[in-house]
Amino acid sequence: MTGLGLNQAKTAVLAMDFQQGIISTIVTAQERNVVRKAQKVLNGARRAGVTVIHTGLHFREGHPEVNSCNRLFSGMKQLGLFLAGSDEAILAKGLGPKKGDIVVSRPRVNAFYNTDLETILRSKGVDTLVLMGVTTNWVVEATARYAADADYRLILLEDCCAGMSAEAHEFSIANILGIIAEVVTSEEFLANLK
Repeated sequence: MTGLGLNQAKTAVLAMDFQQGIISTIVTAQERNVVRKAQKVLNGARRAGVTVIHTGLHFREGHPEVNSCNRLFSGMKQLGLFLAGSDEAILAKGLGPKKGDIVVSRPRVNAFYNTDLETILRSKGVDTLVLMGVTTNWVVEATARYAADADYRLILLEDCCAGMSAEAHEFSIANILGIIAEVVTSEEFLANLK
């Protein structure tokens, strides 16, 4: 078993894109049971007093946050997807948010970009991020790359992530995330909580 040497007061679990409209369309997330595993992690973190932060895509009516030059997000704008409060934007059942959880809405792939995430983390004295989310090769990777550059310690819960495909997930873990983060299982993480 991995001894992570966590300072729980300086650790935050970052649960990314566990939204109905994403989880329901990513087959690998269902095959890997990431929602059930994430639920255990979030409950364990809450019991241990570890900060829990959810991030997800949320747009205002008309998607004023989306520039037509942005190929990925302009498609979402055209389809009217991920409006704040819409069915596809809410968290998967059982994940929260619960009392004390923090929710960060984001307009782009990276959870830090144009959000107050870093302000929240710095205000709470967080220096360690426990990452999990869907998809591995998009939100998890983009957020991890930024966080690594910002000198956060990163712990990736591999079994609480799923890529657009199994191959995309494995590539991201082997070639990017495994280099900038400590890769562990959810059970290993939970075993390190006091």
